[in-house]
Amino acid sequence: MNKLLDAVYELVIDQHPNKINALASSIKSCSLEDASTLKNFFATEAANKSLIFVLREWSRLGCTSDELAGILKGASHGYLSEKAREQVQLVWTGPDFNQVPIRHSEQILLELINSAHTSLYIISFVLVKVPAVEEAIVRALARDVDVRMLLESEDKDGAGNFQDTIKRLQTEIPELILYIWPRENRETIAGGFARVHAKCVVADQKTAFITSANLTAAALDKNIEMGVHVKGGKIPLTIYQQFLGMIRAREITPYVGDRYSNATTAANKPSATQLTQLSDNLEAGTEKLISFKNSILDVEEQRYFKALGADDDMPKQNSIVLIRFQEQWFIGKYVWSRLQETEVNRVYYLVTLRGFGPKTKIEIEEADWESFFPKAVAVTK
Repeated sequence: MNKLLDAVYELVIDQHPNKINALASSIKSCSLEDASTLKNFFATEAANKSLIFVLREWSRLGCTSDELAGILKGASHGYLSEKAREQVQLVWTGPDFNQVPIRHSEQILLELINSAHTSLYIISFVLVKVPAVEEAIVRALARDVDVRMLLESEDKDGAGNFQDTIKRLQTEIPELILYIWPRENRETIAGGFARVHAKCVVADQKTAFITSANLTAAALDKNIEMGVHVKGGKIPLTIYQQFLGMIRAREITPYVGDRYSNATTAANKPSATQLTQLSDNLEAGTEKLISFKNSILDVEEQRYFKALGADDDMPKQNSIVLIRFQEQWFIGKYVWSRLQETEVNRVYYLVTLRGFGPKTKIEIEEADWESFFPKAVAVTK
């Protein structure tokens, strides 16, 4: 029996559960004498080789088809359940005394950023230029990952660390969405007020890195720092939900460039215009703060947009734009491609917007393409 169980395990670890369930159904309707008809059930030679071992052990033991089907489904479920369980690894940066495996914080952080496919949320007290990390964030944004970062925005003793960081990031990584914890939302404590002191990263709601290390070169590579790398389980999802909950409750807010300007007062701060109330005719060159619903995250977003005119160049693909089409406003990262339907002799452009809601596709006939132009493009402040 152990040989059969080993063969089943080797088969299920590389197969989707739906495929194993389909195999189990085929086995249940198949007699032992006809088992050889299943030997090419899978699309790959390696999988079929593993299946042949299973069928061979089935023939040797002579168990019923129902029993083998149950073993397959049970092994698949058990393997996937174990795989999905939380895995926690200690991350230590500092002197090596051969007590724990040394994996520098930067190494784990880069692995996590590079693995992100859909979302990447980062919290840190500071971010001092760390080229490898920032380059990885740029690549994540290029993969269309939703990257958001919360930093401590209140500098101590008149220092300008946060403002310096903001200026650099808005130049080097303008697509990065930055959040702050407004002073008015913080509790006051003796000698000051509460601060952003957590340091963590969560990718795709599935993997998290919780650490003592700030996003500085020294902390990630030289200091004595300790953290945990968590794969699976509830912790990554809980961190993601906590971050998102703070956004929805407006406990943390998107960074607005003029918030810390000495010249800014409540009277002259720009007010956001709801996208649904935006005028059809935008004056070229003017900038507006637009508020819109991100239905993917169920949060209200705000971004500055610059209205475009006839003398402006077409925004680059993957820019965040505003498009007016059939008396509706559309917002998102846009791409376009020229398509041809030979059967009806039709040539048209397909414009796709994504990022803040369901993917939207707009068809522009070739004759109308020259006159098609986004109304505005997102800019940093």
